[in-house]
Amino acid sequence: MKTGILFSTLLLAIALLGVASSSMADHHEEVSNPDVKCLKCHSRNLKKKLGDGETMSLKINIEAFETSVHRVIGCTGCHRDIVKGKKHPSREPIESARAYSLKHNQACSQCHEANHEEYRTSVHAIMVENGDDSAPLCSSCHSAHAIQPRTVDQPVVGDPCGDCHQPIEEAFNQSVHGQALESGNVIRGGHVTAPTCSSCHNAHDIAAVTTTDYLVDTCINCHEVAELAHQQWLPNANMHMTSVSCAACHSPQADLRVDLQLYDETNQTPVRQNEKNGTVQETLAAIDSEGDGLDPVELWKLVRQINEQDPDNKVTLRGRLEVSNSVAAHQLAASTEAVRSCENCHQGNAEPFQNVTVSMSRPDGRRETFKADKRVLNSAMSVDSVGGFYAPGGTRIKLLDALLVLAVLAGLAVPVGHISLGKILAKKRAADKNNSQET
Repeated sequence: MKTGILFSTLLLAIALLGVASSSMADHHEEVSNPDVKCLKCHSRNLKKKLGDGETMSLKINIEAFETSVHRVIGCTGCHRDIVKGKKHPSREPIESARAYSLKHNQACSQCHEANHEEYRTSVHAIMVENGDDSAPLCSSCHSAHAIQPRTVDQPVVGDPCGDCHQPIEEAFNQSVHGQALESGNVIRGGHVTAPTCSSCHNAHDIAAVTTTDYLVDTCINCHEVAELAHQQWLPNANMHMTSVSCAACHSPQADLRVDLQLYDETNQTPVRQNEKNGTVQETLAAIDSEGDGLDPVELWKLVRQINEQDPDNKVTLRGRLEVSNSVAAHQLAASTEAVRSCENCHQGNAEPFQNVTVSMSRPDGRRETFKADKRVLNSAMSVDSVGGFYAPGGTRIKLLDALLVLAVLAGLAVPVGHISLGKILAKKRAADKNNSQET
């Protein structure tokens, strides 16, 4: 009896093995023989216990792998630690899924050296280097085993940027750019392709917005007549395009602010946290002890202290009118809805100047902002540090206005006094002459 049961079990095992082999054979034309061996195990629901207590799935979707551009290089093309004669890497301990992804992130550079070099200098790579576990790796955007050809996987809104930047994705979808993309991917009668995320931010060498002014140039790459068009109606158009972000006028529903960015005039770059200037938090904690925002005197102290820490460079504040957050920066409306009223800014207590921040770049280039009192735009203490940002009617310094009035009055007093004194003296001489003639 036992022999019969054993024999039946053996026959069942052989039958199941034949079915599995047949199933894998169906994929033989798409997957190479060595990979078939790998997928015999990794097509099943395998899991591995990690050092941090989590569980990582080892299952590979065969259908997805069949369509991947990497099927031609096979499993060992990336997993080069799988070599005949050595123990299977599944037996080696893995601390965490993140640690495993970081290890294999370097494998991509073996074939994609140019792209990896671009990525290496990006804000994403710097975040990785600084230990930010939320920073994307190659597999975060391209997946690990289902990488599609570029002709098939055209970058579109939300894929993959929206996985991390969902609020921005939603804002973009409602913008003039997102609507154009949805309605046919064209603008201006088909002459211009509607932009996607990578059109403005690039694909691999993504820079933090604070590290460069490239976004202004990027806008002009498509809107090449924008400068000329603004010069037709906007006074001092070049200054406006330097000191006012595009979105400040082209996202008409957005809340605005004036950001005073610490800027190195010597090197013409934003000031970035480093060993010389310490962290922004430490500097501000010492100056703004109450934490209620920098007033004019505290802002002056901040700039002075940073210059004392690094006397080789001249640090000032570069003012810029912009939208209050990155979501609003992507809510661009049609040009017909853009703000064109000068009174929005050039009048006393204008709404955009009620919200003021001071910013400094983090080591990865991203901006860190801190609240400032709106009086910093109208204080005589700010003349030296914020002198580069001035909006007639909107950021008037009353003390300087008073001094100007006094200077004008003093200037007028001299000729008026001179003329008046001359007339008085002339009358006196005439009176003295008449008196002498009478006597």
